[in-house]
Amino acid sequence: MFEGLLQPMHLALILVVALIVFGPGKIGEIGGQLGRGVREFRTNMDAGARDAASSGRFCTACGQGVASTARFCPACGAAQP
Repeated sequence: MFEGLLQPMHLALILVVALIVFGPGKIGEIGGQLGRGVREFRTNMDAGARDAASSGRFCTACGQGVASTARFCPACGAAQP
């Protein structure tokens, strides 16, 4: 059903429509905000992994480090006791 949905021509058309709707200045701002959001997400994920490794608690299903306050494993999603 979704085969070939995002072909290069489709992506180019989406980009042209976005440029018409938002303008080139706003597209740059949106890209910057998206980049900051991704960077912040990665930083928080790394901090969570460090917290999990330092807590000494590990997932019963996959063995990955889990934060002491986590209810679910961030790696496999298994519920934690």
